Amino acid sequence: MTDRQATDDQSNEQATDDQSSEQATDDSVSERSGTDTAEEDGPQTGDSTASIITYAQWAAFAILVLVALVATFRFYFATSNAINNFVTRQYRPIFQAVFNLVILLASGLGLSVLVRRIT
Repeated sequence: MTDRQATDDQSNEQATDDQSSEQATDDSVSERSGTDTAEEDGPQTGDSTASIITYAQWAAFAILVLVALVATFRFYFATSNAINNFVTRQYRPIFQAVFNLVILLASGLGLSVLVRRIT
């Protein structure tokens, strides 16, 4: 290979490198400008809809918790009345104690499951 051909080959390689670096720069600028315009648009409508749905779900959860709480109290007192009606006076304290223990254990189990899910 002659000196002239070696110089031409080096010039062609350098020109190719320059073109590819310019193209990479143009691509990165267009990518950055695309993300900049998306950020300037503000919150997406999907985000606000998801937020509204989340609040609605929490509101429904709170209402259902209140209903469950009222039902639990009513069940407790109705069961206590049933124990008073159907169990003789001699065994009422034992039945009440067992019933209260079952309610306490069920509440403790529910709370432990809830705490594990939250944390």
